[in-house]
Amino acid sequence: MSARELTASSLVKLVRASLARLDLAELVEEHLPEQAMPRVLAIGKGAASMARGAIAKWGSEVERCLVVVPDETDVQALISEARRARVLANVTLVRSAHPLPDARSVRAGRLALALAASAADDSRGLLVLVSGGASSLVCAPTNGISLRTKRAVARALLTSGVTVQDINVVRKHLSRIKGGGLLRAAGASNVLTLVASDVVGGTLSDVGSGPSVPDPSSLTEARAILRRHAPAFANLPLTRTVGPTDSAARRARAHFVASPERLARVVAESLHARGLGVRVLPPSQAGVEEMARTYVRLAERMRPGTAFVRAAEPSVTVPKRDGRGGRSTHLAALVGRELHRRALFLAFATDGVDGSSGTSGAIIDGHFAVRAGARALDDALARFDTGKLHRAVETALPEGPSGHNLADLHVLLARA
Repeated sequence: MSARELTASSLVKLVRASLARLDLAELVEEHLPEQAMPRVLAIGKGAASMARGAIAKWGSEVERCLVVVPDETDVQALISEARRARVLANVTLVRSAHPLPDARSVRAGRLALALAASAADDSRGLLVLVSGGASSLVCAPTNGISLRTKRAVARALLTSGVTVQDINVVRKHLSRIKGGGLLRAAGASNVLTLVASDVVGGTLSDVGSGPSVPDPSSLTEARAILRRHAPAFANLPLTRTVGPTDSAARRARAHFVASPERLARVVAESLHARGLGVRVLPPSQAGVEEMARTYVRLAERMRPGTAFVRAAEPSVTVPKRDGRGGRSTHLAALVGRELHRRALFLAFATDGVDGSSGTSGAIIDGHFAVRAGARALDDALARFDTGKLHRAVETALPEGPSGHNLADLHVLLARA
């Protein structure tokens, strides 16, 4: 397929195929040592695939495996692999809540801490597999903090426009499991963590609020974030996390197996193979309006047969009475107001769920604003209700958990 033949539907297929190339089971298997760790804990939107990789590598040597995933996650491949390896009875599967924790998250947190504690006297160690979404899937509030308060804090921060890194700093200091809490629970045991990142430009401790890696953030930082972005909770009791110089940190090893930036490079390679001139833009967490203006300006100057690719996590301030929207559908609607007529723009939530929009994002062209209508477009943006708008004009990407979470992917393309 040439650049001239690249359509909206073929671009979507190319992006999905690129995501599938980053097979989390294979990537985990490649990063594991030959010596098995009998206890495996997998948390996040990619947990089922990552746990499958560990079982494929170590087989019957996996004695206990706890897998915590969101609702609707497909776990059949994990079950099949566990059955093949004859360890299905050793696997505990827990479905939990996202994006806000609930009672199931608390139960999952207790199970995770218990599994880590059971490894404390075992020299073979503990394997922890972390992917995006883990922060809400396991919850262990510190003393004096209720689940209701944790949910309220998370909701306030998630709608404030603050970066996910700052949100997770606060989460760590309100938790017994985040910010290295599993290291503390594991005692003298060695802990290996493999991470599939959903945080653009993020560190190992940013993903899932770093449950099994040392945390460089401080109580002072967490308090300042609350004062600025959630002042109603500024005086909550905070707890110290496991710092880089703590004794527990010396027993921790951690590595990335996948990241948003790597996905952007894979997509760029696929586009280049089809004859396009491609540039990968630096990852960004800029505000959604600023990002939209940037894409509109770039589209006006692009030569036919060229493309920009970016891993991103645009910040969005959500109105109190919001509709059914998400970062990707909102950004696409903003870009669509002024997009050049020959351009295509794709904004894709790689986990398959773009907020509450009922989509996984959108793909638009330069005729989007005319098809949507100025009044409907303005109203949807004002109410953060862009999912319905994109479905009405058939620019929505279908919703469904992908088994991944590598933040959002943006492609801006000038057709030949």
